[in-house]
This record gives sequence, structure tokens and C-alpha cells, in this order.
Amino acid sequence: MRRFRNLLIVVALLSLAGLALAGPAAEQVARPRATEDVIDAKILPAKLTAAAGAEVTFKVDMAIADTWHLYDHSYVDDPESFFIGVDLMPDEGANLAGFEAVFPKGDEGEFMGEKVVMLHHHATIDVTIKLPADASGEIAIPFLISAQACDDKICLQPSDVPLTAHITVE
Repeated sequence: MRRFRNLLIVVALLSLAGLALAGPAAEQVARPRATEDVIDAKILPAKLTAAAGAEVTFKVDMAIADTWHLYDHSYVDDPESFFIGVDLMPDEGANLAGFEAVFPKGDEGEFMGEKVVMLHHHATIDVTIKLPADASGEIAIPFLISAQACDDKICLQPSDVPLTAHITVE
């Protein structure tokens, strides 16, 4: 009986030691699961004003979390590439007369032995849209950033990151 009690004490002490070494759950950082978890995107300037039928220019500013990268837009048009390049498109519900995006150039690097072109830390997409001639009031134009983020070991699930341009039509 005494051996059994001593064994229980040892098991309990080892369990407590394991919990102490693991630290509080709040201190443990959750690993991102999808690309949207490592991109913070916003429209700049936040307030846009234009006349009906006019062109509007703005920037899509993307902050990319440390240690992560996105792939250059050039991969979007490469049918032989396994890499998913960053892309920006108006959402299906967007009512536009025109759309153009100029993507940033990435830096050459290496991922898993492959030479690739990547975007790190911060990237900006220059956007020009044309409003419909009948646009009026306050309008919201939805966009999607499509991308896949990777670090030096793994790639996250690709994501469509939604963002919206708010425009006051004069």
C-alpha cells in the first residue's frame, strides 16, 4: 500500500512539473492556420471621394507578419508554378466600370531549395477603379486579396482576405 501511495505521489509531482514547464496557456502563441492570419490589409486613404463615372486611385496596404512571406504576383499567370502569387480582384458584387492593379515586385529568395520571388514585411498594391456613371451617395466596393503565406518551413492554407473601399460619390 505504501509503494502505491509513493507511486501516486511521484506521478502527481511529475504531472505538476510538466504543467509548470509548459507555462500558462495564455502565454503560448497559437500558430497561424491560414494566410489570412498573417496579413493585415487596409485601403489607403481610408476615406475616398470621387464624382460618378470618375477614376479613383488608392493603395491596398498589406502588413505581412514577421517570419512569413507571400509570393510575387507573377506566379498568378504562370500555369506551371506550384506557388500561389498574391492577387487582388473586385468581389463578384462590385459594381465597377473599370479596374486596374499594379502589384509590387518581390525579392528573390529560396524556399525548400527552389528559387522564388517573395514579398516580406510590407507590400503595397496600387489600384485604379472607374466608378459607374450612375454611382451616387456612399458606396462600398468589396475586394478580395488571394494569397498563400509561407515561412521557412511550411506554407499555410491559401486564403481570400476581404477588404472594402468606401467611397463618397459627389
